[in-house]
Amino acid sequence: MELALDKVPLRVDALFFATVAGVLVLSMLAVRAAVQRAGQPADLWTMRAAMAAMLWLVATGLVASSDVLRGFSLPLFTASMILTGGAAFSRMGTVLVAAVGPVGLIGFQFFRVPVALFLRGMYQAGQAPVQVTYEGFNPDIFVGLTAPAMAWLVWRGKVGVYAIWTWNALGLVLLAEALAITVLSMPTEFRVFTNEPPSTFATYAPYVWLPTVLAPAALFGHLLVLRWLSSSCSGSR
Repeated sequence: MELALDKVPLRVDALFFATVAGVLVLSMLAVRAAVQRAGQPADLWTMRAAMAAMLWLVATGLVASSDVLRGFSLPLFTASMILTGGAAFSRMGTVLVAAVGPVGLIGFQFFRVPVALFLRGMYQAGQAPVQVTYEGFNPDIFVGLTAPAMAWLVWRGKVGVYAIWTWNALGLVLLAEALAITVLSMPTEFRVFTNEPPSTFATYAPYVWLPTVLAPAALFGHLLVLRWLSSSCSGSR
């Protein structure tokens, strides 16, 4: 099924672009805080990070504009998540955890609310199946809705590490569930959800940034919280 771009309302596209831009801006601010903490030239490294992000957007957009992803083989999406995991447990991840802290990392997950609204908009436009939305089998919006409250509770010292562990683990589970539902809704031999339309919109530009930018951002945030939790538990022994 070809994506009917003319059927996607402007407000849905605007929400998507705003969400991607917001995530990238917050990421650049986090990079700036991290390099300042490390005593490095903030402007230089922030510019380099911004250029790397733009190159990634352009590269993934060009790939999606071709026919490379139409076979729904998912190699690009898988590579994005693997690279994200590697970055989270690298030295860069260590510096980001120290610079941003648990409050910022948890509050960052609020961006999953507009992502959920975008998915619902795509469903209403007939470009995504219902199961990838919160009206179907994807309750991922819960993480975004609870992120500000959890961040505030952490900031005020009202919750302990076990509550943060639970929330963070739930966020990872719901992210994995959302990705699994999407894959199982694609027109492949692994398809389980056979209702129309199939989940193919993320193989088209610009929506390819959902699995190559927004999903990795959610994973990256959770992994950094996991690193903070691990270091906190180790430090309390």
